[in-house]
Amino acid sequence: MNIAGVVLAGGQSSRFGRPKMFEPLHDVPLYQYSLQSLKENQLSCYIIATNDDLFPFFQPDEQLTFLIEKTKHQGPLFVLHELLQTFKEVDWFFLIAADMPYMTADFVQKMLHEVDESYDAIIPKQHERIQPLAGLYHRKILKKTAELIAQERRSMKALLDLIHVHYVPFSDNERVFTNINYEQDLPKGD
Repeated sequence: MNIAGVVLAGGQSSRFGRPKMFEPLHDVPLYQYSLQSLKENQLSCYIIATNDDLFPFFQPDEQLTFLIEKTKHQGPLFVLHELLQTFKEVDWFFLIAADMPYMTADFVQKMLHEVDESYDAIIPKQHERIQPLAGLYHRKILKKTAELIAQERRSMKALLDLIHVHYVPFSDNERVFTNINYEQDLPKGD
């Protein structure tokens, strides 16, 4: 089975005011926390999904492949669709947002243990809150992503409503899902 680890790093960071994925936390760019959690699980390949404005600022890494969005700032569903079209050899895409500094290899491993070909997606869930930007998506959903984009429906929730999803329960206080939207969200002394 071919599983790609994907860091979603093409957002506008409009609430943060500058590209937050490069913001240093303990001298490490924010996106590296998500990337490292994937790398520690020895997946088939590692992809950074970004745009041509941000691409030059990523640290060189021989293990990385980049997906440069054809049209930037269209959202994660559009990026997922491009991934499915571009990387035809990949069975599963493990998407993780670039702004999750508490992401861990243990979380990734727990999610990987849930992989089953009968599912279209494997998504973490906290009580009533789903976490679609920290989940796995199977390539068989390509047609559904295309249909939603054609209808100009860009919501990950809209996709999940149409496919067979396995939800993995997590506690409401699970830190791995903490993301950074504003500068004041960055951990202090952590």
